[in-house]
Amino acid sequence: MTNDEIIYNEVNAKYHTPEQRRAILALAYTPEQIAAKGKEIHFKGVPEEQQGEELEKLLLAGLFHTFQEWKKDGKSVKAGEKATICTKLWKFDDRPRKTSASMEPDALTAAANDQRPDGNYYKAPAHLFHIGQVEASRPAPAGRFKSLDEIKAYNRMLADQRKAAKAAAEQAASAPAPVITEERHELPELVHVDPLPTKKAAKKASKPTAPKSAKKPAATKSAPQKAAQPAPDALHKAERKACAAFLAVPETDRKGQAAALDTWRKTRKAVEDAKQAPAAVAAPDEAP
Repeated sequence: MTNDEIIYNEVNAKYHTPEQRRAILALAYTPEQIAAKGKEIHFKGVPEEQQGEELEKLLLAGLFHTFQEWKKDGKSVKAGEKATICTKLWKFDDRPRKTSASMEPDALTAAANDQRPDGNYYKAPAHLFHIGQVEASRPAPAGRFKSLDEIKAYNRMLADQRKAAKAAAEQAASAPAPVITEERHELPELVHVDPLPTKKAAKKASKPTAPKSAKKPAATKSAPQKAAQPAPDALHKAERKACAAFLAVPETDRKGQAAALDTWRKTRKAVEDAKQAPAAVAAPDEAP
Protein backbone atom coordinates (compact mmCIF):
# COMPACT_ATOMS: atom_id res chain seq x y z
CA MET A 1 0.00 0.00 0.00
CA THR A 2 1.49 3.30 -1.08
CA ASN A 3 1.51 6.54 0.92
CA ASP A 4 -1.30 7.98 -1.24
CA GLU A 5 -3.46 4.96 -0.53
CA ILE A 6 -2.72 5.19 3.21
CA ILE A 7 -3.69 8.88 3.28
CA TYR A 8 -6.82 8.16 1.20
CA ASN A 9 -8.00 5.46 3.65
CA GLU A 10 -7.15 7.45 6.81
CA VAL A 11 -8.81 10.68 5.62
CA ASN A 12 -12.03 9.08 4.38
CA ALA A 13 -12.27 6.90 7.47
CA LYS A 14 -12.34 10.03 9.64
CA TYR A 15 -14.41 12.25 7.33
CA HIS A 16 -16.91 9.64 6.17
CA THR A 17 -20.06 11.76 5.80
CA PRO A 18 -20.77 14.00 2.76
CA GLU A 19 -21.18 17.05 5.04
CA GLN A 20 -17.73 16.57 6.58
CA ARG A 21 -16.08 16.09 3.21
CA ARG A 22 -17.78 19.08 1.57
CA ALA A 23 -16.93 21.39 4.50
CA ILE A 24 -13.21 20.87 3.83
CA LEU A 25 -13.55 20.77 0.03
CA ALA A 26 -15.23 24.21 0.16
CA LEU A 27 -11.93 25.66 1.47
CA ALA A 28 -10.18 24.83 -1.82
CA TYR A 29 -12.79 24.19 -4.54
CA THR A 30 -16.04 25.66 -5.79
CA PRO A 31 -18.85 23.37 -7.04
CA GLU A 32 -17.96 24.32 -10.61
CA GLN A 33 -14.31 23.37 -10.08
CA ILE A 34 -15.32 20.01 -8.60
CA ALA A 35 -17.56 19.34 -11.61
CA ALA A 36 -14.68 20.22 -13.96
CA LYS A 37 -12.38 17.82 -12.09
CA GLY A 38 -14.98 15.08 -12.52
CA LYS A 39 -14.79 15.47 -16.31
CA GLU A 40 -11.01 15.12 -16.27
CA ILE A 41 -10.87 11.95 -14.13
CA HIS A 42 -12.09 8.60 -15.46
CA PHE A 43 -12.92 5.95 -12.85
CA LYS A 44 -12.50 2.28 -13.68
CA GLY A 45 -14.72 -0.27 -12.05
CA VAL A 46 -16.79 2.37 -10.20
CA PRO A 47 -20.54 2.56 -10.95
CA GLU A 48 -21.68 5.84 -12.40
CA GLU A 49 -23.93 6.68 -9.44
CA GLN A 50 -20.91 6.36 -7.07
CA GLN A 51 -18.43 8.34 -9.14
CA GLY A 52 -19.50 11.66 -7.56
CA GLU A 53 -18.80 10.37 -4.05
CA GLU A 54 -15.54 8.77 -5.17
CA LEU A 55 -14.46 12.10 -6.73
CA GLU A 56 -15.06 13.92 -3.42
CA LYS A 57 -13.03 11.30 -1.53
CA LEU A 58 -10.17 11.56 -3.99
CA LEU A 59 -10.07 15.37 -3.91
CA LEU A 60 -10.36 15.38 -0.12
CA ALA A 61 -7.33 13.11 0.28
CA GLY A 62 -5.32 15.53 -1.85
CA LEU A 63 -5.92 18.34 0.68
CA PHE A 64 -4.05 16.55 3.49
CA HIS A 65 -0.25 16.69 3.71
CA THR A 66 2.54 16.52 6.26
CA PHE A 67 4.33 19.61 7.57
CA GLN A 68 7.26 19.11 5.18
CA GLU A 69 4.99 18.61 2.15
CA TRP A 70 3.12 21.86 2.88
CA LYS A 71 6.47 23.62 3.27
CA LYS A 72 7.52 22.48 -0.20
CA ASP A 73 4.31 24.05 -1.56
CA GLY A 74 5.22 27.40 0.04
CA LYS A 75 2.80 27.13 2.95
CA SER A 76 3.26 26.83 6.71
CA VAL A 77 1.03 25.46 9.46
CA LYS A 78 -0.79 28.17 11.43
CA ALA A 79 0.25 28.80 15.01
CA GLY A 80 -1.63 26.63 17.50
CA GLU A 81 -2.93 24.14 14.91
CA LYS A 82 -2.65 20.41 15.71
CA ALA A 83 -2.55 17.51 13.29
CA THR A 84 -5.98 16.11 12.46
CA ILE A 85 -4.66 12.67 11.50
CA CYS A 86 -1.73 10.76 13.01
CA THR A 87 -0.63 7.71 11.04
CA LYS A 88 2.48 5.97 9.67
CA LEU A 89 3.84 6.57 6.18
CA TRP A 90 6.67 5.07 4.19
CA LYS A 91 9.99 6.92 4.53
CA PHE A 92 13.03 6.41 2.30
CA ASP A 93 16.27 5.21 3.90
CA ASP A 94 19.46 5.44 1.85
CA ARG A 95 21.50 3.35 4.28
CA PRO A 96 22.68 -0.08 3.00
CA ARG A 97 20.21 -2.85 3.65
CA LYS A 98 21.35 -5.44 6.19
CA THR A 99 19.72 -8.64 4.90
CA SER A 100 21.05 -12.08 4.19
CA ALA A 101 20.73 -13.62 0.73
CA SER A 102 19.18 -16.75 2.25
CA MET A 103 16.39 -14.77 3.99
CA GLU A 104 13.20 -14.30 2.09
CA PRO A 105 11.61 -10.83 2.34
CA ASP A 106 8.51 -10.65 4.48
CA ALA A 107 5.29 -8.94 3.43
CA LEU A 108 6.34 -5.54 4.87
CA THR A 109 9.71 -5.61 3.06
CA ALA A 110 8.06 -6.65 -0.18
CA ALA A 111 5.61 -3.73 0.08
CA ALA A 112 8.54 -1.38 0.69
CA ASN A 113 10.26 -2.65 -2.41
CA ASP A 114 7.17 -1.79 -4.42
CA GLN A 115 7.61 1.87 -3.45
CA ARG A 116 11.11 2.20 -4.93
CA PRO A 117 13.28 -0.75 -5.94
CA ASP A 118 16.60 1.12 -5.65
CA GLY A 119 16.31 1.99 -1.96
CA ASN A 120 15.11 0.97 1.48
CA TYR A 121 11.85 2.11 3.04
CA TYR A 122 10.50 1.94 6.56
CA LYS A 123 7.32 3.15 8.21
CA ALA A 124 7.64 6.28 10.37
CA PRO A 125 5.04 8.30 12.32
CA ALA A 126 3.41 11.06 10.23
CA HIS A 127 1.09 13.96 11.14
CA LEU A 128 -1.34 15.29 8.53
CA PHE A 129 -2.80 18.80 8.29
CA HIS A 130 -5.59 19.87 5.90
CA ILE A 131 -5.65 23.01 3.77
CA GLY A 132 -7.67 24.99 6.33
CA GLN A 133 -4.83 24.68 8.85
CA VAL A 134 -2.10 26.26 6.70
CA GLU A 135 -1.33 29.70 5.31
CA ALA A 136 1.12 31.23 2.86
CA SER A 137 4.64 31.36 4.24
CA ARG A 138 5.98 34.82 5.05
CA PRO A 139 9.16 35.87 3.23
CA ALA A 140 12.31 36.17 5.29
CA PRO A 141 13.18 39.76 6.35
CA ALA A 142 15.72 41.56 4.18
CA GLY A 143 19.22 41.78 5.61
CA ARG A 144 21.27 44.91 6.14
CA PHE A 145 23.71 44.04 3.34
CA LYS A 146 22.52 42.78 -0.03
CA SER A 147 25.80 41.31 -1.25
CA LEU A 148 29.25 40.25 -0.16
CA ASP A 149 30.78 43.32 -1.83
CA GLU A 150 28.77 45.63 0.43
CA ILE A 151 30.06 43.78 3.50
CA LYS A 152 33.67 44.12 2.28
CA ALA A 153 33.20 47.83 1.56
CA TYR A 154 31.78 48.39 5.06
CA ASN A 155 34.76 46.56 6.62
CA ARG A 156 37.20 48.67 4.60
CA MET A 157 35.47 51.84 5.79
CA LEU A 158 35.81 50.76 9.42
CA ALA A 159 39.49 49.90 8.88
CA ASP A 160 40.17 53.35 7.35
CA GLN A 161 38.40 55.11 10.20
CA ARG A 162 40.40 53.06 12.71
CA LYS A 163 43.68 54.07 11.05
CA ALA A 164 42.65 57.73 11.01
CA ALA A 165 41.68 57.57 14.68
CA LYS A 166 45.00 55.94 15.58
CA ALA A 167 46.95 58.63 13.70
CA ALA A 168 44.96 61.38 15.41
CA ALA A 169 45.57 59.81 18.81
CA GLU A 170 49.33 59.60 18.17
CA GLN A 171 49.38 63.25 17.08
CA ALA A 172 47.44 64.31 20.16
CA ALA A 173 49.79 62.33 22.40
CA SER A 174 52.89 63.99 20.87
CA ALA A 175 51.45 67.52 21.31
CA PRO A 176 52.41 69.30 24.58
CA ALA A 177 49.78 69.27 27.27
CA PRO A 178 48.15 72.65 27.95
CA VAL A 179 49.36 74.53 31.07
CA ILE A 180 46.61 75.55 33.45
CA THR A 181 47.18 78.64 35.59
CA GLU A 182 45.05 79.86 38.45
CA GLU A 183 44.44 83.53 39.17
CA ARG A 184 44.22 84.54 42.81
CA HIS A 185 42.85 87.89 43.98
CA GLU A 186 43.52 89.18 47.51
CA LEU A 187 40.78 91.11 49.24
CA PRO A 188 41.75 94.47 50.87
CA GLU A 189 41.88 94.60 54.63
CA LEU A 190 38.76 95.97 56.34
CA VAL A 191 39.24 99.18 58.42
CA HIS A 192 37.05 99.75 61.46
CA VAL A 193 35.08 103.02 61.26
CA ASP A 194 33.00 104.41 64.14
CA PRO A 195 29.33 104.84 63.30
CA LEU A 196 28.02 108.37 62.74
CA PRO A 197 25.76 109.90 65.40
CA THR A 198 22.12 109.52 64.60
CA LYS A 199 19.33 112.03 65.21
CA LYS A 200 15.89 111.25 66.41
CA ALA A 201 13.42 111.38 63.57
CA ALA A 202 10.52 113.76 63.96
CA LYS A 203 7.11 112.33 64.30
CA LYS A 204 5.23 112.37 61.06
CA ALA A 205 1.51 112.66 60.60
CA SER A 206 -0.19 109.39 60.44
CA LYS A 207 -1.15 108.36 56.92
CA PRO A 208 -4.38 106.56 56.12
CA THR A 209 -3.82 102.84 55.91
CA ALA A 210 -4.42 101.20 52.58
CA PRO A 211 -7.39 98.82 52.33
CA LYS A 212 -6.68 95.19 52.93
CA SER A 213 -7.91 94.34 49.45
CA ALA A 214 -5.02 96.24 47.88
CA LYS A 215 -2.18 93.91 46.89
CA LYS A 216 1.47 94.68 47.30
CA PRO A 217 3.48 94.81 44.10
CA ALA A 218 5.26 91.54 43.56
CA ALA A 219 9.00 91.65 43.85
CA THR A 220 10.77 91.37 40.58
CA LYS A 221 12.47 88.06 40.16
CA SER A 222 16.10 88.00 39.45
CA ALA A 223 17.09 87.09 35.92
CA PRO A 224 18.16 83.47 35.62
CA GLN A 225 21.86 82.89 35.40
CA LYS A 226 23.22 81.47 32.22
CA ALA A 227 24.68 78.01 32.56
CA ALA A 228 28.41 78.07 32.11
CA GLN A 229 29.78 75.88 29.37
CA PRO A 230 31.99 72.95 30.34
CA ALA A 231 35.68 73.69 30.54
CA PRO A 232 37.67 73.06 27.32
CA ASP A 233 40.11 70.88 29.28
CA ALA A 234 37.32 68.57 30.36
CA LEU A 235 36.14 68.28 26.76
CA HIS A 236 39.68 67.51 25.55
CA LYS A 237 39.98 64.87 28.25
CA ALA A 238 36.64 63.31 27.24
CA GLU A 239 37.74 63.31 23.59
CA ARG A 240 41.02 61.52 24.39
CA LYS A 241 39.14 59.01 26.52
CA ALA A 242 36.63 58.29 23.71
CA CYS A 243 39.48 57.90 21.21
CA ALA A 244 41.27 55.45 23.50
CA ALA A 245 38.02 53.49 23.95
CA PHE A 246 37.64 53.25 20.16
CA LEU A 247 41.20 51.99 19.72
CA ALA A 248 40.66 49.39 22.45
CA VAL A 249 37.79 47.71 20.56
CA PRO A 250 39.06 44.62 18.64
CA GLU A 251 38.76 44.60 14.86
CA THR A 252 36.45 41.58 14.95
CA ASP A 253 33.82 43.52 16.93
CA ARG A 254 32.33 45.61 14.11
CA LYS A 255 29.29 46.66 16.12
CA GLY A 256 31.45 47.81 19.04
CA GLN A 257 33.73 49.73 16.69
CA ALA A 258 30.78 51.58 15.16
CA ALA A 259 29.40 52.52 18.59
CA ALA A 260 32.81 53.68 19.92
CA LEU A 261 33.45 55.68 16.74
CA ASP A 262 30.09 57.43 17.07
CA THR A 263 30.90 58.40 20.69
CA TRP A 264 34.31 59.74 19.69
CA ARG A 265 32.75 61.84 16.90
CA LYS A 266 30.27 63.42 19.32
CA THR A 267 33.01 64.38 21.83
CA ARG A 268 35.19 65.79 19.05
CA LYS A 269 32.24 67.90 17.79
CA ALA A 270 31.66 69.16 21.32
CA VAL A 271 35.30 70.34 21.46
CA GLU A 272 34.94 72.18 18.15
CA ASP A 273 31.69 73.82 19.29
CA ALA A 274 33.33 74.92 22.54
CA LYS A 275 36.18 76.58 20.61
CA GLN A 276 33.79 78.54 18.40
CA ALA A 277 31.19 79.54 21.03
CA PRO A 278 32.06 82.53 23.31
CA ALA A 279 32.41 81.82 27.00
CA ALA A 280 29.20 82.37 28.95
CA VAL A 281 29.37 84.76 31.90
CA ALA A 282 27.03 84.21 34.82
CA ALA A 283 24.96 87.33 35.49
CA PRO A 284 24.51 88.36 39.16
CA ASP A 285 21.02 88.39 40.65
CA GLU A 286 19.32 91.76 40.54
CA ALA A 287 18.18 93.33 43.75
CA PRO A 288 14.43 93.19 44.34
